[in-house]
Amino acid sequence: MGSSESFSSEVFKLPDCWKDDVRMTALFALPRNESLNPHDWVGKYKFWKELILEWATFNHKIMFDVEDLKKVFCRNGKYPASLNRVLDEMKKNGDVAAKDQYCYQADQSSSSWAKWGVSLVTSSVAWSWKKVMNSLPDTTETLQTFVVPSVLKERCEQILQLPIASTEEIMELEELTDEHSEIFNDDEETQLILNHLQQIGKVAIESSSDQTMIKFIVPTVKAKQSQLNNSGWSISPAKQKEKAIEITEVDRSLATLKRTEKLLNDEIDNMESEMKSLEQTARTRLKEGSRGAAKAALYRRKQLQAVYDKRNQALSNIQTMKLQLAQAKTDSKVMEAYKIGLSALKNSFGDPSMNEEKIQDTLFELETVLEQQRDIENIMSQSIVQEEGESDLEEELKNILAESEEAQAEQEEEQELVLPAVPTESPTKKEELSARLERLRSP
Repeated sequence: MGSSESFSSEVFKLPDCWKDDVRMTALFALPRNESLNPHDWVGKYKFWKELILEWATFNHKIMFDVEDLKKVFCRNGKYPASLNRVLDEMKKNGDVAAKDQYCYQADQSSSSWAKWGVSLVTSSVAWSWKKVMNSLPDTTETLQTFVVPSVLKERCEQILQLPIASTEEIMELEELTDEHSEIFNDDEETQLILNHLQQIGKVAIESSSDQTMIKFIVPTVKAKQSQLNNSGWSISPAKQKEKAIEITEVDRSLATLKRTEKLLNDEIDNMESEMKSLEQTARTRLKEGSRGAAKAALYRRKQLQAVYDKRNQALSNIQTMKLQLAQAKTDSKVMEAYKIGLSALKNSFGDPSMNEEKIQDTLFELETVLEQQRDIENIMSQSIVQEEGESDLEEELKNILAESEEAQAEQEEEQELVLPAVPTESPTKKEELSARLERLRSP
């Protein structure tokens, strides 16, 4: 099985109960008779199922077989006795799927992978050969490979987050796997991942040429709405009934131009290096006094320069053609949007209620209703109490204000204090005068 060690350098940690000899002996043993102890098998199945899925998720294992599990869950030289039964039950419950059945379904629903990858069950010949091999007495049983849907979904979602997935740029499979080797690190897993993405309408794949071409599909507004109505991931490609999106002739042309551009760039880089080397050789030979060798190096450099100029011109033409093709794809999408908008406008005007006479009648009725509403609001806002004359109210208001002012003035007068006159003489002088007058009066 392919490994996914490049995703994480950490080691999967077994549960704490792994050190408990008593508990692990019970879990490693065959389940007891269910009629006597029905809970024994339920507990063992739950433990091993959760542990297997946790291990597969931690190590990003899309596929595994029984031998992989035996290597991981070997304890004191022993393996879980109920491992095969656990896997069969997980397959029934959809926690894992058989790879051969999945590949068979994928092969029946799409022929684009006919030139790439290996499908375990693809024809009646393979089926007949399997029957013959099974009839032999000493034939070794082929290990069944299982696919983990949850890990496959996780890896597909990771791929759809790549920058290339947000464009409709076509690329070769080899280029994709080289640029993202941390994800596509196993051929079998790569086939399974891309095949599944193709079946759910996320990529278009073509292997009719020498190179397998990959194109990520950017969903349109209509496609996004359809995905919302039919959300969810299916491990079975046979259940996907959506029309496959094919790679167009423009895509093939772009792929050819892209491949040619890469070849020209590589050739131009090599010629630049060689011309620099020849120029350095000419300088060295000239210093050594070997004018003939220096002249030969310069002649060779001049020839390479002529070829270099032609390659640069060809590269410029290729890049111009790529730009024009990409612009043509954009123009095509714009024209398609125009057509959709035009059709929508025609449909809206085709509505019997959308004509000039009916619109005018509707606006006239609306104006009449609004006028009636304004009249009703005016009537509703009138007072139901008979109002007195405005002049009488003003006169009464003045009287009230005058009475209020008079009362306030009287109150202020009452609050004023009556103070004695200020004395003209000091108290001391007055007492002295009184004393003198008293002495004069006495005999």
